[in-house]
Amino acid sequence: MTANGTARDRSQVRERALAILHQVTGDEEVLADPELPLYTSGLLDSLATVSLIVAFEENFGLTISPAEFDRQAWATPGALVADIERRMSQGRSEGSAG
Repeated sequence: MTANGTARDRSQVRERALAILHQVTGDEEVLADPELPLYTSGLLDSLATVSLIVAFEENFGLTISPAEFDRQAWATPGALVADIERRMSQGRSEGSAG
């Protein structure tokens, strides 16, 4: 078993993360445009961000502290997916991020 982020694992993470983002925003464009500006377009706000944090924690077993949250890391769907993938690989290698 290779747990260090195989292509299949990353594809599954990407698909699930985008599905969660779609569910929270209600906008299908987040699935099609990886460069869509999530905050400046109004698709994400503080409440939606908290919803995403909770959903990612539940679905991926991550711990995402709102206090250390960087909005730029989730500025677009592509950036958000990359951040979740990074957090997951850190979690596998370190046991916890922070």
